[in-house]
Amino acid sequence: GFSGELLDRCADLGRFDLIRDYAQPYSVAVICSMLGVPREDTQLLLDWSHAIVKMYELATPEEQQVAANRAAAEYIAYTKELIATKRRAPDDLLVSELVRVEDEGDVLTEDEIVSTTMVLLEAGHEATVNTLGNGVRALMLHRGEWQRVVGGEVPAKVAVEEMLRWDAPLQLFERWVLEPGVEIAGQPLEVGQEVAMLFGAAERDPRRFDDPDRFDVGRGDSAHIAFGGGIHFCVGAPLARQELEVSLAGLAARFPGLHLDGTPEYLPNFVIRGLDGLRVEA
Repeated sequence: GFSGELLDRCADLGRFDLIRDYAQPYSVAVICSMLGVPREDTQLLLDWSHAIVKMYELATPEEQQVAANRAAAEYIAYTKELIATKRRAPDDLLVSELVRVEDEGDVLTEDEIVSTTMVLLEAGHEATVNTLGNGVRALMLHRGEWQRVVGGEVPAKVAVEEMLRWDAPLQLFERWVLEPGVEIAGQPLEVGQEVAMLFGAAERDPRRFDDPDRFDVGRGDSAHIAFGGGIHFCVGAPLARQELEVSLAGLAARFPGLHLDGTPEYLPNFVIRGLDGLRVEA
């Protein structure tokens, strides 16, 4: 598949940036192929996604706000054209199916289809890329854990859960109080108050995880909250898990001696946690 093609290209390079040379093009290509977006447009969608997610941060400089709005407008125009194309020539892929879907006579509006695909693109793409980057960094710094995956002691499917928990791609999420009488940890809350949930801290809670600061690929605890919970559980979780498993298994099989080339730096974000790049050598 496409993962293999990209990893072959990385093997030819010998030294590569796991994020730019593999994770980003792979993740966006998977989403585009699901949506039914032409392969040649994947770079467009990647650029729009990068611009739009800047709005999730706590403080976004004005020029980034302008760029995010411009990207969103371009994405909306593009997707509306795509919807029109799929109406004329359906292809059984996601946008085409969303156009067709009916719920007791109600059809999805064009705006609903656009917003659904936008969430899939951003959440699906950014979080998967950052989990792979953060997780492979952790594996490179914990050589014994990398060897457990390479040697087959711990399947990639299991290791992925610890990558998600130990260095969460989404550190904070906000929700609003919608009904009276809500109390959290003895603190009464009013309707309309905003609650910031620190996923990153919860994933290291010693009351929930034994020895929480230890990176243990065999932990196998899939009930962490990297994907949220309840009715807000991430719709893309199965896809993200599959992408991460395929990627990690491919890396371990091809590059057993993989190691860092330099020290990776985190992007200066507060909400979305990810690396600026992850230079590695095979």
